[in-house]
Amino acid sequence: MKTLRILFLLVLGMGIGIGVTPFLPGIQAHLDGMLARIRNRQERKAQTENAEPARPAVLAAPKPASPLRPTEAAEVARMIGWDGAAAESNPGLIARQLEQSSGRMAVGEPVKLVSPDRPWVAELLPGPIAYWRVRSMGAALAEAMGRDWAAWRQKKPLGAILDLRECLPGQSLESASELCALFVTPGEILFTWRDPSGKEKSFRAGRQPLGLSPDTPLVVLVGPQLRGSGELVATVLQERAGAILLGQATAGQAGWLAETRLSSGRSLFRAKGEVVFSGGRVGAGRPLPPDIFLSGDRFIDSEIWVGGETTIASTFSEVPPIKRARESTLIQGEDFAEIEPSSLVEKDLEAKRPPQDRGLQRAGDLLRALRKMPPKGKA
Repeated sequence: MKTLRILFLLVLGMGIGIGVTPFLPGIQAHLDGMLARIRNRQERKAQTENAEPARPAVLAAPKPASPLRPTEAAEVARMIGWDGAAAESNPGLIARQLEQSSGRMAVGEPVKLVSPDRPWVAELLPGPIAYWRVRSMGAALAEAMGRDWAAWRQKKPLGAILDLRECLPGQSLESASELCALFVTPGEILFTWRDPSGKEKSFRAGRQPLGLSPDTPLVVLVGPQLRGSGELVATVLQERAGAILLGQATAGQAGWLAETRLSSGRSLFRAKGEVVFSGGRVGAGRPLPPDIFLSGDRFIDSEIWVGGETTIASTFSEVPPIKRARESTLIQGEDFAEIEPSSLVEKDLEAKRPPQDRGLQRAGDLLRALRKMPPKGKA
């Protein structure tokens, strides 16, 4: 009886095996898919927990570069209708008032003009790379940039660089919209202006854009002194034109500003209203973080790359090659006595070598790197 039971189980097992065999590949594929989904879910969870944001979502509210002096506090107090004597004896009262204004008022350094005699620079840098440095905006500037690009696009530039670090803050909203329209689809709403009485006005892109192709990135150079209309342009181009911001966080006062110079040399910047972007976000109150951060904000109008095609004026000159002093330790078979004379020559060459704009250099490096990336990497 026991033997019959064993034979029955064997025959039953063989029958089940023969019946299931055609379905084994499908079952195996289903199990493999389930395991792959579980692994992917675990990997995405680990990446979400460990990943850092590309740029900070929120930065601290802008603060003065240095504490308010008593005389500055008294001047600001009189401008806003406060007691100047009380503010001079306690500058902290005005400092707190500025910090709590959400960007509507701020004391800062005026825009430092590296080259006051060159308010406008347009050059085709080696690469080639289109470069514009903007100080004053408006319809005339937009038309000039259109003519530049019409001549340069035939040479298929790697990209375009818009330098806003010297952009003056108190320019009109109309002038800012003219510059934005060069990089945004016609008819698209750029931003909405709300005056102190609550009336709103929407600004749209109303100019024929330059028509940068998807393979021509736009890099915008920004810095801590950028505020007002220039900061407004940087925000719009980042949101609407996919521009890459490179530099340091801005001042956090995007919009239409009034600038009043104080006796100390610094300025009081006051908003004439507020700018509202898509989604109801107010422009002033928080600095605009760059996509690519540079540790220093010092830049000089001088040689960047050898060569260049000029439309207005040229900043380029031949640079003598130098050997950095720290490289002397890499030389083999030579003693220090033999190296010392050459170091004197290096110092002489260093004195003649014009300083370089590191922000513009990094922007050029970025555009060259993007051109070398495969399409999947860019996406």
